[in-house]
Amino acid sequence: MLKSGGPGPGETRNLIMAMVLSLVVLVGFQFFVAGPEQERLAAQRAVLEAQQAEQHTAAPEDAPSAPVTRESALAASAPSRVVIDTASVDGSLLLEGARLDDLNLRGYHRTIDENSPEVTLLSPNGAEHGHDAFFGWEARQNEQVSTLADSRSPWSAAEGARLGAGAPVTLTLALDNGLSIERTISVDADYMFTVTDVVRNDTGAAQDLRPFGAVRRQGLPQDFKPQPIVHQGMTGVFGPTLTLHETKFQDAEKHAKDKARGRAGEDERIVQEQGRGGWFGVTDHYWLTAIIPPQDEQVSAYYDSRQEDAFTDFRAAYRGSWRTVAPGESVTYTQHLFAGAKRVDLLRRYQDELGVPDFDQAVDWGIFWFLTRPFFAMLDFFAQWFGGMGIVAKFGLAILASTVVIKLVLFPLIYSSYKAMAKLRQVQPKMKEIQERFAADKQRQQQEMIRLYQTEKINPVSGCLPMLLQIPVFYALYKVLSVTIEMRHAPFYGWIHDLSAPDPTSIFNLFGILPAIGFDFHAIPFIGLIPAIGVLPILYGASMWALQALSPPPPDPIQAQIFKLLPLVFTFMFASFAAGMVIYWVWSNVLSLAQQYLIMRRQGVETELDKFIAKRLGKAAPSAAE
Repeated sequence: MLKSGGPGPGETRNLIMAMVLSLVVLVGFQFFVAGPEQERLAAQRAVLEAQQAEQHTAAPEDAPSAPVTRESALAASAPSRVVIDTASVDGSLLLEGARLDDLNLRGYHRTIDENSPEVTLLSPNGAEHGHDAFFGWEARQNEQVSTLADSRSPWSAAEGARLGAGAPVTLTLALDNGLSIERTISVDADYMFTVTDVVRNDTGAAQDLRPFGAVRRQGLPQDFKPQPIVHQGMTGVFGPTLTLHETKFQDAEKHAKDKARGRAGEDERIVQEQGRGGWFGVTDHYWLTAIIPPQDEQVSAYYDSRQEDAFTDFRAAYRGSWRTVAPGESVTYTQHLFAGAKRVDLLRRYQDELGVPDFDQAVDWGIFWFLTRPFFAMLDFFAQWFGGMGIVAKFGLAILASTVVIKLVLFPLIYSSYKAMAKLRQVQPKMKEIQERFAADKQRQQQEMIRLYQTEKINPVSGCLPMLLQIPVFYALYKVLSVTIEMRHAPFYGWIHDLSAPDPTSIFNLFGILPAIGFDFHAIPFIGLIPAIGVLPILYGASMWALQALSPPPPDPIQAQIFKLLPLVFTFMFASFAAGMVIYWVWSNVLSLAQQYLIMRRQGVETELDKFIAKRLGKAAPSAAE
């Protein structure tokens, strides 16, 4: 039973409207203000990066003063390269420094066109968007530390050496001081490289040695787009408690600028932790390059950045423990490098096989991981199920199936809420009568409203429950579809060829007809600047309007007009959302529409939808018995 201080219809409507309008403001700000501003900043960075660049490594080196094209850099160093060729990757490694700096991902293309270039993950140092990884050794004598092998060391390999899955290559490095290193590099059928070094001491004296490694990126990724919901930058799990450490590119840029301005020390790191094992690297939206040291090795891992003229040098690196190698003896050290797509199943397999702690956290599950992880698990289960049936649109169907499961799980709560809304609609005439009778006495009006709720056994707040339940589901789906690679370029039926991209149709391209015949409507002045409202956003707006037609209208005329505008507002907002997201909402609204309509008809309530249908068809609305 409701107490006398319970909420009335005005408070309930205000609560709903406040929640909806808050969402409108947040999404609208992202769409109209934050999004364009981020794109403008990204464009400025791209221009600056194209002007001039140079790179620093763990040891001093003479890098080009300005970036060259990737093709030019590869051609210039072709004689000193070992080919990499597997079913998943192709490229080469540079003998100078034994750098992994040329890697393309087979099976992933820049666009949905299968003839478009492969995704390039690693590029040579000094080239545009340089991104590489290398490993080395340091020596210590009388507390003085010197570099034995770094990113410029001249390694050698057998003529015609070729790295493939099941076909490792062996590199050698002979040092002037009597030390030598034999490095064996192997790669599996996916994206995991294994690097095994055997360091031999023929100096006649004991040597203190320690390994190090670095993943570095020269400027921002080629297709970088600032997205607050997706982490891009340095990432890893390391430290005494193996904690996830994440630093965005933007924060690392600020750190580099602070160094350049003297606001931070030259040797000051963004993050530096000591601990046993872990992993660390640099991640883009869908791709990861990460070092995995031996999990029993005590390491000092860190993130750092440095301003290099017009771009920032980003780095995730580590140093291992000192070990003493007696004369005539050798030490063997094995570590791994992951360079590839952040497929969840693959990350978890390596996590189990190699004992890599929380390797699947390379995917940005967010602080609400307890929602996003189960949601992804459900989507992945259905996708695998549909995929096993040979269905190409498996991920889109997985979204539809997951929506049905969510509706079934929440049905008991939703059923109670819809019953309350049906009763609330039944007493609308009585509520209106009370408002008119006690228009001059708001306190008496409130008391009579509460008495009416108690008599009719209605809880007006329960009508908000369906909306509240949708918020965590919306977040989980939005996050999962934004950060996981499984939906990237995933096709659906009809005109949807990429669930991770917005609906490509709009009124300006005659809903897909003009692009099909080779006409680009963006070439028309000003038209290309207008948000393209596709078929899916229009379907969403229509379904939202239909749902509103089933709900009790707000008693306040102003509120009623605002609510009528919401379907139109959300239609424009959803125009920029990924098609997979909009498909979920349209399907969810259709299911909600069926649920709510059937429940209200069972309660004997004539809805606005009934009135609309009767008016359009020119006949009476069906009775509840029908």
